[in-house]
Amino acid sequence: MNCSIIVPAYNAEVTLPVLLDSLSKQTYKSDFEIIVVDDCSNDATPEVCRLKNGEILRLKKNRGPAHCRNLGARRAKGDVLIFTDSDCIVAHDWLEQIERCFAQGDAEVIMGKLVLLPSSFLGDSISALGFPAGGALGFEKVWRVSEDGFTNSLSSCNFAIKREVFEGIGGFDECFPYAGGEDSFLAYSLVQSSYRIKYCPEVLVYHGARDSLKSFFRWQFHRGLSSFIFSKKVTGKRNFASLRLWSTLNIIKHYHSDSKFPLIVFLLLMSFLVQMSGFFCAKYREIIPCEC
Repeated sequence: MNCSIIVPAYNAEVTLPVLLDSLSKQTYKSDFEIIVVDDCSNDATPEVCRLKNGEILRLKKNRGPAHCRNLGARRAKGDVLIFTDSDCIVAHDWLEQIERCFAQGDAEVIMGKLVLLPSSFLGDSISALGFPAGGALGFEKVWRVSEDGFTNSLSSCNFAIKREVFEGIGGFDECFPYAGGEDSFLAYSLVQSSYRIKYCPEVLVYHGARDSLKSFFRWQFHRGLSSFIFSKKVTGKRNFASLRLWSTLNIIKHYHSDSKFPLIVFLLLMSFLVQMSGFFCAKYREIIPCEC
């Protein structure tokens, strides 16, 4: 497997070294390249990357993670493009497991499992909401996974795709200015083009939990903006609404006897309200360009 790992980064001087260290300890025997795309950071992200001997592409203007991933893909040399985020830690056999999954020959895209690390009471409650990539609840409780392991979703923090497939559907849609929504739309485009996404839980990535209300609200507002863009581009919106209802019921079933349950319910309600505010801000104030 000739692969390229693409990492968008913004003000990641603290977390990026941990990711790069985990990539340096891979059991994978073949060579691979790492491309970090710096989204106009104002901290020491570029210097940190150079110290770790990573290749870095620097943007002069903040363009968002979708643009960064596309730029990294255009510069990549690998036949397989692998995406993760600058605040992740990959398992030591991450690349080896990706290669094994592709060797089965039944999918063009591999979606791995995200494990959210233990956090504070608030952080663990936020993780219980199922994002990103299933959160603490689990991918298969937030997104449908068939008995033979196929799904119609992916998360940009842990997936691999054959280069010709990525290029064939045009990569990430850069109309999504923030993290969130761009990966769901990529998955939607893949499924519409009859490509197969396989969920492989042995492909492991670890991620820190969000543990502040400020970051939580900002994240939900951005998800609302992205939801508006998504709604302008897709059909079958009822299917997505039923999916969210199903995943919400899974959260309630899983955590109803947990001491965090009251806070989880409060966060669920607040996430809905804040996302709606983001959605209607995008719709009525035209803060998202109309051509998108």
